[in-house]
Amino acid sequence: MAKKKTLSDHCTECGARCCRYVATEVDKPTNKRDFDNLRWYLLHENVHVFITPENDWYLEFETPCSALGDCGKCLNYMTRPRICREHGEEAVTECEFLGEKSPYKQRFSTAGEFERWLDKKKIDWRWKRLKG
Repeated sequence: MAKKKTLSDHCTECGARCCRYVATEVDKPTNKRDFDNLRWYLLHENVHVFITPENDWYLEFETPCSALGDCGKCLNYMTRPRICREHGEEAVTECEFLGEKSPYKQRFSTAGEFERWLDKKKIDWRWKRLKG
């Protein structure tokens, strides 16, 4: 009989990817200023923008948790924050990185990628150039 994998087993396999970034939801961009702000974020290192399959927009900062050990396990497991505690054993089936379905509908790592996507979607994002 095969042993059932635990969350810890899965975390070790994927390298604890959920402990290597912070993401916060942002409003869906609707005007040039919104698009420009997202472009500005993307000009910074280790900053990404992604859209979920549910069409929610997120700003992602690629930065590992300071409590993440080299082994891919939490060094502060017993005193970890609530958000980590809520990502419990039931998350084995809910982990965004498990399975074949991508957690991203679209993900941008550079301003150029985002600009090309906007152009492909025929979204008017460019500001008029100032003369002089």
